[in-house]
Amino acid sequence: MLRKTNLIWENLYSLKEAEIVLLGVPFDSTVTEIPGTRFAPNRIREDFQVHVDGFDPQLGDLEEVKLHDAGNVEVLHGNIDKTNEHIYEAVLSIKEENPDAILITLGGEHSITYPIVKALYEKDFSYLCYDAHTDLYDEYNGLKNSHACVNRRIYDLLGNVQINGYNPTRDDQEAVKKLKKVKDPVYLSIDVDVFSDKVGCPASSLYDFEKMWGEIKKRDIVAADVVEYNPLVGKDIRVAELVKRLILKCRS
Repeated sequence: MLRKTNLIWENLYSLKEAEIVLLGVPFDSTVTEIPGTRFAPNRIREDFQVHVDGFDPQLGDLEEVKLHDAGNVEVLHGNIDKTNEHIYEAVLSIKEENPDAILITLGGEHSITYPIVKALYEKDFSYLCYDAHTDLYDEYNGLKNSHACVNRRIYDLLGNVQINGYNPTRDDQEAVKKLKKVKDPVYLSIDVDVFSDKVGCPASSLYDFEKMWGEIKKRDIVAADVVEYNPLVGKDIRVAELVKRLILKCRS
């Protein structure tokens, strides 16, 4: 189910020893505008090695982190239901091997978040999402598991959902009434379109990257994902920088 290629670096720690586990999900079959987010997990790893300094004066040094890169989930392009099964099983397997490690997942499109949250559901957490779109459709293009429905599926599962940074639309007016400010601990999902236009579904108004991080660093995070970066549209090394900060923040 997992392909151990293009890892962020050679694993010095086993899955069982790790504090932080990285997982890639190179899937983008329900993207409605510009495909290419399937290439993001490996591009983020490449940018991480080339452009990111492993030291942060406030958060610490990556060399001190017991990090394990589990590789990429084996996805089935064009088959979201089967892919979701693979994601769910991969996350369960990781948590069975090391229940205390914090999982950070690299997408891929936003639909991948639902099976991760579902696999972690036994934990007590709320859901905090940064996204330029609410992704609260009950169904989109005939799919209930579309990337445009992911936050609705998670709302149906958890109930406690907060979305920051979204651009309001006519279709969202009823759905957003379900949202609330959630308490810690949280599962954190960051759709890169909230701060970058290097994505499959760009937005007209963007959230400030450092403002977002200033909010995130105050939260108690049980797991996280970074999704919807599209390296075919262009490079944004802030995505790899964000992953570095999440690794350091989550192990502190």
